[in-house]
Amino acid sequence: MKQNDWLAISGVGILLILILAGIFAPLITSYDPNQIDLTDKLSNPSFTHLLGTDYLGRDLFSRILYGSRATLLLGTVLTIIILVLGVVIGCIAAINNGKIAAVIDGFCTLFLTLPSEMLGLVIIAVVGPSLEGLILAIVLPRWPWYVRMIKNDVKKILSTNYVQYAKLSGNSMFVILRKHVFPNIGSQIMVYTTLDMGALITSIAALSFLGIGIQAPTAEWGRMLNEAREVANVYPWQMIPAGVVIFLVTLILNYLGDSLEGKNNAFSD
Repeated sequence: MKQNDWLAISGVGILLILILAGIFAPLITSYDPNQIDLTDKLSNPSFTHLLGTDYLGRDLFSRILYGSRATLLLGTVLTIIILVLGVVIGCIAAINNGKIAAVIDGFCTLFLTLPSEMLGLVIIAVVGPSLEGLILAIVLPRWPWYVRMIKNDVKKILSTNYVQYAKLSGNSMFVILRKHVFPNIGSQIMVYTTLDMGALITSIAALSFLGIGIQAPTAEWGRMLNEAREVANVYPWQMIPAGVVIFLVTLILNYLGDSLEGKNNAFSD
Protein backbone atom coordinates (compact mmCIF):
# COMPACT_ATOMS: atom_id res chain seq x y z
CA MET A 1 0.00 0.00 0.00
CA LYS A 2 1.34 3.43 -0.96
CA GLN A 3 2.16 6.13 1.58
CA ASN A 4 -0.64 8.33 0.21
CA ASP A 5 -3.12 5.52 0.85
CA TRP A 6 -1.95 5.19 4.44
CA LEU A 7 -2.29 8.94 4.94
CA ALA A 8 -5.82 8.86 3.52
CA ILE A 9 -6.80 5.93 5.75
CA SER A 10 -5.30 7.70 8.78
CA GLY A 11 -7.28 10.83 7.91
CA VAL A 12 -10.53 8.89 7.68
CA GLY A 13 -9.70 7.25 11.01
CA ILE A 14 -9.18 10.63 12.69
CA LEU A 15 -12.49 11.92 11.32
CA LEU A 16 -14.32 8.81 12.55
CA ILE A 17 -12.75 9.19 15.99
CA LEU A 18 -13.89 12.82 16.20
CA ILE A 19 -17.41 11.93 15.06
CA LEU A 20 -17.69 9.01 17.49
CA ALA A 21 -16.20 11.11 20.28
CA GLY A 22 -18.95 13.66 19.74
CA ILE A 23 -21.67 11.02 19.71
CA PHE A 24 -20.38 9.26 22.83
CA ALA A 25 -19.09 12.38 24.60
CA PRO A 26 -21.12 11.69 27.80
CA LEU A 27 -19.29 8.35 28.13
CA ILE A 28 -15.85 9.89 27.58
CA THR A 29 -16.03 12.90 29.89
CA SER A 30 -17.92 13.49 33.12
CA TYR A 31 -17.95 17.27 32.71
CA ASP A 32 -20.97 19.17 31.44
CA PRO A 33 -19.66 21.35 28.58
CA ASN A 34 -21.77 24.27 29.82
CA GLN A 35 -21.00 23.89 33.53
CA ILE A 36 -19.63 27.19 34.85
CA ASP A 37 -17.04 27.25 37.63
CA LEU A 38 -15.64 30.74 38.09
CA THR A 39 -13.36 29.51 40.88
CA ASP A 40 -11.43 27.44 38.33
CA LYS A 41 -11.49 29.66 35.25
CA LEU A 42 -8.61 29.83 32.75
CA SER A 43 -6.78 26.96 34.44
CA ASN A 44 -3.86 25.31 32.65
CA PRO A 45 -4.14 21.79 31.22
CA SER A 46 -3.94 19.17 33.96
CA PHE A 47 -5.08 15.66 34.81
CA THR A 48 -8.33 17.16 36.09
CA HIS A 49 -8.91 19.26 32.98
CA LEU A 50 -6.95 17.77 30.07
CA LEU A 51 -7.11 20.94 27.95
CA GLY A 52 -7.67 23.40 30.78
CA THR A 53 -10.75 25.56 31.31
CA ASP A 54 -12.09 28.66 29.57
CA TYR A 55 -12.90 32.11 30.95
CA LEU A 56 -16.04 30.75 32.61
CA GLY A 57 -14.34 27.71 34.09
CA ARG A 58 -15.87 25.30 31.57
CA ASP A 59 -13.84 22.20 30.71
CA LEU A 60 -12.29 22.70 27.25
CA PHE A 61 -11.88 19.00 26.53
CA SER A 62 -15.60 18.45 27.08
CA ARG A 63 -16.46 21.42 24.92
CA ILE A 64 -14.24 20.13 22.10
CA LEU A 65 -15.98 16.75 22.23
CA TYR A 66 -19.49 18.18 22.36
CA GLY A 67 -18.47 20.82 19.84
CA SER A 68 -17.86 18.14 17.23
CA ARG A 69 -21.62 17.56 17.26
CA ALA A 70 -22.30 21.16 16.32
CA THR A 71 -19.46 21.50 13.82
CA LEU A 72 -18.59 18.09 12.41
CA LEU A 73 -21.90 16.25 12.65
CA LEU A 74 -23.86 19.29 11.49
CA GLY A 75 -21.44 19.68 8.60
CA THR A 76 -21.95 16.04 7.64
CA VAL A 77 -25.74 16.31 7.77
CA LEU A 78 -25.79 19.53 5.74
CA THR A 79 -23.44 18.01 3.17
CA ILE A 80 -25.83 15.07 2.75
CA ILE A 81 -28.80 17.43 2.39
CA ILE A 82 -27.01 19.51 -0.25
CA LEU A 83 -25.84 16.37 -2.05
CA VAL A 84 -29.36 14.92 -2.21
CA LEU A 85 -30.71 18.22 -3.56
CA GLY A 86 -27.91 18.37 -6.10
CA VAL A 87 -28.41 14.81 -7.32
CA VAL A 88 -32.20 15.01 -7.58
CA ILE A 89 -32.41 18.45 -9.19
CA GLY A 90 -29.30 17.85 -11.31
CA CYS A 91 -30.76 14.64 -12.75
CA ILE A 92 -34.07 16.37 -13.46
CA ALA A 93 -32.23 19.13 -15.31
CA ALA A 94 -30.12 16.61 -17.24
CA ILE A 95 -32.99 14.48 -18.53
CA ASN A 96 -35.23 17.44 -19.42
CA ASN A 97 -34.39 19.83 -22.24
CA GLY A 98 -37.47 22.04 -22.06
CA LYS A 99 -38.86 24.61 -19.67
CA ILE A 100 -38.02 22.61 -16.56
CA ALA A 101 -34.32 22.57 -17.40
CA ALA A 102 -34.43 26.27 -18.31
CA VAL A 103 -36.03 27.19 -14.97
CA ILE A 104 -33.49 25.13 -13.03
CA ASP A 105 -30.58 26.64 -14.97
CA GLY A 106 -32.01 30.11 -14.36
CA PHE A 107 -32.16 29.59 -10.61
CA CYS A 108 -28.66 28.11 -10.57
CA THR A 109 -27.26 31.03 -12.55
CA LEU A 110 -28.96 33.52 -10.24
CA PHE A 111 -27.56 31.94 -7.09
CA LEU A 112 -24.10 31.34 -8.55
CA THR A 113 -23.71 34.96 -9.63
CA LEU A 114 -24.11 36.08 -6.02
CA PRO A 115 -21.09 35.82 -3.68
CA SER A 116 -21.91 32.90 -1.38
CA GLU A 117 -20.56 34.66 1.72
CA MET A 118 -22.65 37.77 1.09
CA LEU A 119 -25.76 35.68 0.37
CA GLY A 120 -25.22 33.78 3.61
CA LEU A 121 -24.91 36.99 5.61
CA VAL A 122 -28.08 38.39 4.02
CA ILE A 123 -29.98 35.21 4.89
CA ILE A 124 -28.85 35.36 8.51
CA ALA A 125 -29.74 39.07 8.65
CA VAL A 126 -33.28 38.19 7.53
CA VAL A 127 -33.78 35.01 9.56
CA GLY A 128 -31.68 36.06 12.54
CA PRO A 129 -28.68 34.41 14.24
CA SER A 130 -29.90 30.88 14.95
CA LEU A 131 -29.41 27.27 13.94
CA GLU A 132 -32.13 27.65 11.30
CA GLY A 133 -30.45 30.75 9.89
CA LEU A 134 -27.10 28.98 9.82
CA ILE A 135 -28.55 25.99 7.94
CA LEU A 136 -30.18 28.21 5.31
CA ALA A 137 -27.02 30.33 4.99
CA ILE A 138 -24.98 27.19 4.30
CA VAL A 139 -27.41 25.23 2.10
CA LEU A 140 -28.91 27.89 -0.19
CA PRO A 141 -25.64 29.23 -1.67
CA ARG A 142 -24.26 25.72 -2.25
CA TRP A 143 -26.98 23.59 -3.85
CA PRO A 144 -26.78 25.28 -7.30
CA TRP A 145 -23.11 24.39 -7.60
CA TYR A 146 -23.89 20.72 -6.97
CA VAL A 147 -26.80 20.84 -9.42
CA ARG A 148 -24.66 22.35 -12.17
CA MET A 149 -21.79 19.89 -11.72
CA ILE A 150 -23.98 16.80 -11.41
CA LYS A 151 -26.15 17.85 -14.36
CA ASN A 152 -23.07 18.12 -16.57
CA ASP A 153 -21.78 14.72 -15.42
CA VAL A 154 -25.16 13.05 -15.99
CA LYS A 155 -25.56 14.57 -19.48
CA LYS A 156 -22.08 13.35 -20.40
CA ILE A 157 -22.97 9.77 -19.45
CA LEU A 158 -26.38 9.97 -21.14
CA SER A 159 -24.70 10.92 -24.42
CA THR A 160 -22.52 7.78 -24.54
CA ASN A 161 -23.20 5.02 -27.06
CA TYR A 162 -23.97 2.31 -24.52
CA VAL A 163 -26.61 4.50 -22.83
CA GLN A 164 -28.16 5.29 -26.22
CA TYR A 165 -28.29 1.56 -26.89
CA ALA A 166 -29.93 1.02 -23.48
CA LYS A 167 -32.61 3.57 -24.43
CA LEU A 168 -33.26 1.84 -27.75
CA SER A 169 -33.53 -1.45 -25.88
CA GLY A 170 -36.52 -0.09 -23.98
CA ASN A 171 -34.91 0.62 -20.60
CA SER A 172 -36.66 3.31 -18.59
CA MET A 173 -34.80 6.44 -17.55
CA PHE A 174 -34.90 5.28 -13.91
CA VAL A 175 -33.18 2.02 -14.87
CA ILE A 176 -30.61 3.88 -16.96
CA LEU A 177 -29.82 6.25 -14.11
CA ARG A 178 -29.54 3.39 -11.62
CA LYS A 179 -27.50 1.00 -13.77
CA HIS A 180 -25.42 3.25 -15.97
CA VAL A 181 -25.30 6.82 -14.66
CA PHE A 182 -24.91 6.65 -10.89
CA PRO A 183 -22.20 3.95 -10.90
CA ASN A 184 -20.16 6.08 -13.31
CA ILE A 185 -20.51 9.43 -11.54
CA GLY A 186 -20.38 8.14 -7.96
CA SER A 187 -16.62 8.59 -7.58
CA GLN A 188 -16.76 12.12 -8.99
CA ILE A 189 -19.60 13.01 -6.61
CA MET A 190 -17.41 11.77 -3.74
CA VAL A 191 -14.70 14.21 -4.86
CA TYR A 192 -17.15 17.13 -4.96
CA THR A 193 -18.58 16.22 -1.57
CA THR A 194 -15.28 15.68 0.22
CA LEU A 195 -13.68 18.88 -1.07
CA ASP A 196 -16.77 20.97 -0.33
CA MET A 197 -17.31 19.50 3.13
CA GLY A 198 -14.04 21.04 4.32
CA ALA A 199 -15.18 24.46 3.11
CA LEU A 200 -18.64 23.88 4.59
CA ILE A 201 -17.26 23.06 8.05
CA THR A 202 -15.02 26.12 7.86
CA SER A 203 -18.11 28.22 7.01
CA ILE A 204 -19.99 26.85 10.03
CA ALA A 205 -17.06 27.67 12.29
CA ALA A 206 -16.53 31.10 10.69
CA LEU A 207 -20.17 32.17 11.09
CA SER A 208 -20.18 30.99 14.70
CA PHE A 209 -16.86 32.78 15.26
CA LEU A 210 -18.53 35.99 14.08
CA GLY A 211 -21.38 35.41 16.53
CA ILE A 212 -24.05 34.90 13.87
CA GLY A 213 -24.01 31.11 13.70
CA ILE A 214 -24.60 28.66 16.52
CA GLN A 215 -25.33 30.65 19.64
CA ALA A 216 -24.01 30.38 23.20
CA PRO A 217 -23.92 28.40 25.38
CA THR A 218 -23.82 25.57 22.80
CA ALA A 219 -20.29 24.25 22.42
CA GLU A 220 -19.08 24.83 18.85
CA TRP A 221 -15.50 25.07 17.64
CA GLY A 222 -15.82 28.44 15.91
CA ARG A 223 -17.67 29.89 18.89
CA MET A 224 -14.97 28.53 21.20
CA LEU A 225 -12.31 30.20 19.07
CA ASN A 226 -14.10 33.54 19.37
CA GLU A 227 -14.40 33.19 23.14
CA ALA A 228 -10.70 32.30 23.39
CA ARG A 229 -9.79 35.34 21.29
CA GLU A 230 -11.07 37.65 24.02
CA VAL A 231 -8.41 36.41 26.45
CA ALA A 232 -5.73 35.50 23.88
CA ASN A 233 -3.44 38.39 24.85
CA VAL A 234 -2.92 36.89 28.30
CA TYR A 235 -3.82 33.24 27.67
CA PRO A 236 -2.88 32.52 24.01
CA TRP A 237 -3.02 28.75 24.53
CA GLN A 238 -6.80 29.04 24.91
CA MET A 239 -7.09 29.28 21.12
CA ILE A 240 -5.11 26.11 20.45
CA PRO A 241 -7.71 23.32 21.04
CA ALA A 242 -10.47 24.68 18.81
CA GLY A 243 -8.02 26.08 16.26
CA VAL A 244 -6.19 22.77 15.92
CA VAL A 245 -9.31 20.63 15.39
CA ILE A 246 -10.75 23.05 12.79
CA PHE A 247 -7.42 23.11 10.93
CA LEU A 248 -6.99 19.34 11.20
CA VAL A 249 -10.48 18.46 9.95
CA THR A 250 -10.25 20.90 7.03
CA LEU A 251 -6.77 19.64 6.10
CA ILE A 252 -7.88 16.00 6.17
CA LEU A 253 -10.99 16.61 4.06
CA ASN A 254 -9.06 18.62 1.47
CA TYR A 255 -6.37 15.92 1.32
CA LEU A 256 -8.97 13.18 0.91
CA GLY A 257 -10.68 15.15 -1.84
CA ASP A 258 -7.40 15.71 -3.69
CA SER A 259 -6.48 12.02 -3.30
CA LEU A 260 -9.84 10.88 -4.67
CA GLU A 261 -9.56 13.31 -7.57
CA GLY A 262 -6.07 12.05 -8.37
CA LYS A 263 -7.26 8.45 -8.40
CA ASN A 264 -10.21 9.37 -10.63
CA ASN A 265 -7.94 11.14 -13.09
CA ALA A 266 -5.49 8.23 -13.12
CA PHE A 267 -8.33 5.77 -13.71
CA SER A 268 -9.74 7.92 -16.54
CA ASP A 269 -6.36 8.09 -18.22
